Amino acid sequence: MPFFPLISRAGLLACAALLCAGAEAAEPPVPPPQKTAAEPQKTEAPLSFDEARTRLHGTADRLRIGDAQIAHDQNKEEAARAMDGPQIDLSAMQVWGTKTVEMGFDNPLASASLPFPLPGRFDIGMKEDIGGPRASLNMVWPLYTGGMITAKQEALRHKVTQSRAERDATEQTLDTELAAKYWGVQLARSVESLRSQMLEDEEESLARAKRFEEKGVIAPIERMTVEVSRDTAKRELVVAQTNRRVAETELGHLLKTDAIPELRTPLFVIDGDLGTLTDWTEKALRLNPQLTGVRAQRNQALEGVKAAEGAFHPKLFAYGQKNLIKHYLTLPEPDWIAGIGVTFTLWSQSDRRASLRAAEALVTKADAAHSEVENALKNAVEVAYLRVTEARHEYRLTESTVALARENLRLREKSFAEGLSTALDLNTARSQLTGAEIARRGAAYKFVVSWAMLHAASGDMPGFLASLSRSDLVVTP
Repeated sequence: MPFFPLISRAGLLACAALLCAGAEAAEPPVPPPQKTAAEPQKTEAPLSFDEARTRLHGTADRLRIGDAQIAHDQNKEEAARAMDGPQIDLSAMQVWGTKTVEMGFDNPLASASLPFPLPGRFDIGMKEDIGGPRASLNMVWPLYTGGMITAKQEALRHKVTQSRAERDATEQTLDTELAAKYWGVQLARSVESLRSQMLEDEEESLARAKRFEEKGVIAPIERMTVEVSRDTAKRELVVAQTNRRVAETELGHLLKTDAIPELRTPLFVIDGDLGTLTDWTEKALRLNPQLTGVRAQRNQALEGVKAAEGAFHPKLFAYGQKNLIKHYLTLPEPDWIAGIGVTFTLWSQSDRRASLRAAEALVTKADAAHSEVENALKNAVEVAYLRVTEARHEYRLTESTVALARENLRLREKSFAEGLSTALDLNTARSQLTGAEIARRGAAYKFVVSWAMLHAASGDMPGFLASLSRSDLVVTP
C-alpha cells in the first residue's frame, strides 16, 4: 500500500542525471540561453518552506475535498444525535364522508296493560355528515430499540474520525510532496550555478590557452582540447537550466503560481541525534493518521454488528395524539390519546442472521486491513530511517572528496599556467570538483526528502518544521 509520494521528477533529474558530471548531453554546442523579457522576473520576497506549506494548504484542492467530507460527516452525526428522542408531527387534512347508523330493538312495554297501545318494535335510522377539517399533534418516542439507534450514532461519530484522519493523511502526503519539489528546486538551482561557474572557468581557460598558443607555449591540440571542454560545459549548463525549469514548473503547479521566487530555506543535513528506529516506530503507531482511519473503520464495523443484533430485540415506544379541531369529530374519535407500545418482529423481509454475518465479516475485514496498514507503516518508517542515515553518511563522506578536488584543481591551474600540466589535466580536475560538489548537494537533497518522509510516516510533520531551526543544522549552499 503506497503511503508517501516518491521523490519528484525534478529531484530525480537533478539528483540522478546531474550526478554524472562528465556525461555529455545530446544537444549541440550552443551558448547558454539568456533571460528574455518573456521570462517572469523574481520580484517576490524569498519564500521559506513554512510559507510555501501555508500557501499549499490554502490552495490544495485535495484538502478542500477532505474538509468538505468532514463537514458532511459532522452534519450527519449532528443530525443523528436526537434519534432517541421523540418525534412530534403536526398533521392537517380535509375529510369527506358520511356515517349511517341503523338500529332496531323490541319494546319491552308492548305487552304491558296500558290505556294506550305501544309499538312492539322501535327502528332508528340516522345518516350523519362527518366531513370537515382535521388537525392533530402526533408523537412517537422510541424508548428501546435493542441498541440500533445508539449503534448508528456511534458509527457516525467514528465516521467523522475516519474523515479527519484521511484529511490529515492527505495533508502529510502533500507536505512530503512539497518537500521533494521545494528542495528539488533548490538542488536544481544550485547545480545550475555550479555549471555556470564551470563554464566561466572554461571560458577563462580557453582565453588563456589561445594566448599561450599565440606565444608558442602550447600546441594547437592543447587549445582544441580546452575548447572541447568549454563546449561540454555549455551543454551541461543547458541541461542544468532545463532541469531547473522543470523543477520550478512542478513546484509552481503544486503551489498554483506562475513564478517561483527565491527560496529561503536551503538544503541541509542534521549533524546531531536523529532518534532511534524504535522511537520513530512507536510514534508512527501512535500518531499516523492512516492507522487512525483504519481503527475508525473497525469501530464502525463493530457498531454495525451491534445494530444487526438489535434487529432481534423487541422495540418499545411511547405514542400520543391530540386532536386540535373538535367540532367535526365523530363520537368514537378521542380528544387526545396516549400510550406505550411494543413490537417484536416475528418474520422479517430480510434475513436478519445473514445481515449479522455480513456485519461480522466487515469486522474481520477491518482487522485484516489494520494489520496490513500497521505492517506497511513499520516498513515505511524503517526504510525512511535507513535512507536518512545513509544520506547523512554519504554527505559526510563527500566532504573529503570536495576538499581534495578543490586542492587538486588549484594545483592543476597553477601547473597549467606554468606549462607543467595539460589542458586535459585541468579539465579533469575541474570536472572532478564540480562532480563532488553536485554529489554533496545530492546527498543533502536525499537527506531532506527522506527526513520529511520519516516525519510524515510517523504522523509528525510539525516536528519536521521544528527541525528546520535546530542548532545542529548543517546548511548546504
